Order: sequence, then structure tokens, then C-alpha cells
Amino acid sequence: MIEWFNEHFAPGAMFLWLCGLFVLMIPLIWLRARARRHPTVRFSSNALLRGTGSSWATSARHVLPLLRTLAVVALVVALLRPQSGGEYRDSNEGIAIQMVLDVSGSMGEKDFVIDGRRVRRLDAVKKVFEDFVLGARGVRGREGDLIGMTSFAMYADTPCPLTLDHASLRDLLRATEIPGWVDGQQVRKHEEAGYTALGDAIALASDDLRRAGEQAISGVPGAEAAKSRVMILLTDGANNPAPITAAESPDPIDAARVAAALGIKIYTIGAIGSARQQTGFSMFTQRRAQFDEPTLQEVARITGGKYFRATDTDSLVTIYEEIDRLERRRTGERSFQDNIDAATLAMIMGLGFLMVEVLLVNTRFRRIP
Repeated sequence: MIEWFNEHFAPGAMFLWLCGLFVLMIPLIWLRARARRHPTVRFSSNALLRGTGSSWATSARHVLPLLRTLAVVALVVALLRPQSGGEYRDSNEGIAIQMVLDVSGSMGEKDFVIDGRRVRRLDAVKKVFEDFVLGARGVRGREGDLIGMTSFAMYADTPCPLTLDHASLRDLLRATEIPGWVDGQQVRKHEEAGYTALGDAIALASDDLRRAGEQAISGVPGAEAAKSRVMILLTDGANNPAPITAAESPDPIDAARVAAALGIKIYTIGAIGSARQQTGFSMFTQRRAQFDEPTLQEVARITGGKYFRATDTDSLVTIYEEIDRLERRRTGERSFQDNIDAATLAMIMGLGFLMVEVLLVNTRFRRIP
């Protein structure tokens, strides 16, 4: 009964205030009724009145309180705000996604192809990830998700913390470069580009997701999506921390175990393109993959994620499409709308019953005195 009422009515604050006012007036009505004096006329005998019989009007006097009751009921129904619809619709609930992107020197290899043109691994990944976030190439986009970015070479860094401002994320993603490179061109050799701190990157991204999850649990506005957390790790190399930090740098497997304990799922992608490179008049096939595939597979397995290998732009797009499908949290909501027609009809009926009752009381059913 309660469920049916909740689905068909939404009384709101105004109705509750009126109900409270009516409850407060009950004692006043009761006291007034007790103090009321009914006028009387004394007769020595009512035998003559009994002999006159009764007319249809006297027999139908019970209609008056019925009309008043129906009027009150109809007006109460109108005040209850009748609802229509109740349609159940699926919706997507946001999650928190941290993109962990390798920006070491090897990501400058031009072995991916976009629109018939060879591009760097980094450029291909940035383009596909942007489409993944904003929506393109058959991907719907991640509206409502908290998305951040962690980049790593010699050191791990967070250019963009988890945010719902995907336009700012896009700008920071486009500005992300390999150390020693400017606008897609290498201007100098940079020491930081020669290392791949994979373990540090996983640890840093896990900590960012952990703090966002704590904010979600504590009810911080805007952090609700972080109740479900995912990391997408893309690299073309193996864990190779700088000698100066090697002693303190965590092993990727150990960092993955920490992420798993925090409830973070990691999808790993090994990205080395298969496009042939041309030097002069010679054709050379792409060199062997340098990334540590077993480690990436183990990191994904430990955290409940999945490992992928990207060999060209199409496979990279397919990988992000699959991750997009896997990481969609479905929720249901039932939508209702005010049934204006039903409320109007109830008000008209209530006023109609009241007018008929008032008319009869002052005409055919009028009492004297």
C-alpha cells in the first residue's frame, strides 16, 4: 500500500503543513461543538407530526454529508499531487579512471599510423585516449566519470588530478610531452627520457585513486564517482627506474598488490606499433617489443583487470572500446511526472460537490430555524 502511494502521489511540503494545521485545529473544533446551543421548540405532543409521514427530501438528507465528504476527498487528492509515468530507465553511474601514460623516450618511435600518416606512439595514444574521454570513433565518451592522468618516465607525475572537467584534461593531455621534446620534435636529449619508472607510476596513481575513494565514502561533493576506481596503464617498456631512485622504487607487482588491496582494477596495454620504418631506400621491419609482457599480464591479473597488446591504431581503438564497455556501471531510476490533468479533475470535482451541497442546503434542504 505504501509503495503504491509513493508511486502515484507526491504530496510535498505544502500538504504536510496543511495536515499539521488541521490537526492543531481539531481541539478548537471540538470545543466549539460542545459549546454550541441548539435552538428548540416545545410541543405538548408530536403525534400530529408522526402522522404526516416523510417526503423524499427528508429521506435524502444523508446526501448532504456525503457530498461534503466527497468534496473534501477530491480536494485532498488534488493536494496530494497525483503522479504519472513511473517508467524505469537505465542510466550510467560514473566511475573514477586514472590514465597512466608512459612518456619515456621510446614513445617517440613513429610506428603507428593515423589517416595514412606515421605518428609517434605517444601521439597515437593521446588521440585515442582523448576520443575515449570525449567520445568519438564509436565510443560514447565518459561523461560523469572522474578522470585523471599520471605520466611517467624517470619520475612519475600527475599532470591532471581526477576531475569532471574533461576539457581541461584534454588540454593537459595535448600538452603532455616526452622530456626533451617540444611540439612533437626532439630538441635535445634528456636524461629523464631514458628511464621507465613503472612501479612508481602504479603507486602514485593508486594513491590518487585511494584519496578520491576516501572522499567519496566521506560524502565530499563531486567525489561520488570514485566509489568505483579503475587504472588504465599504457607503456612500451619495462620497469627501469633511475639508479638514484632504484632502491626506493617499488616493484610493479608489489604496487599492483597494493592497488588490489585498495579495490583498484588495472587494465594494462603494451603499445608497440607494427608500421614499417623507412630510412633512405631501405625498408626495415619494426624491432622486437621491449615491454615486459609477463609483468603487465600479472599486474592486470592481480587487480582483476585485463591485459591488451596494441600493434596499430585500430587495435588501440578496439582496446579502449572494450574497456569502455567493461567499465560501465548500470543503475536504474524510476521517473515520475506531475499528473496535471488528474489534479485539475480532482479539484473541479471537489468544487462541484461543494457547490451542489451548498445549493441544496440553501434551497430544498434548508432547515428552520
